[in-house]
Amino acid sequence: MKTQNTHFFQALGKAQLDNLVKEVKETVAVNHPAINHKNSFSVVDLWNLERGRRTRTLRRHLA
Repeated sequence: MKTQNTHFFQALGKAQLDNLVKEVKETVAVNHPAINHKNSFSVVDLWNLERGRRTRTLRRHLA
């Protein structure tokens, strides 16, 4: 199986390729409201994942 495609960039001209890889300056959103979400992964979440995995494994072998 061919893992590299060399014909993709041949269809693009030099000006188009330069425009494609041009560096764009980043801007910071000053007036964007900050939303403070708590996205922590707690011990309870890990426990629930493991409990569900054990249940699915038991069901698979009992069927």
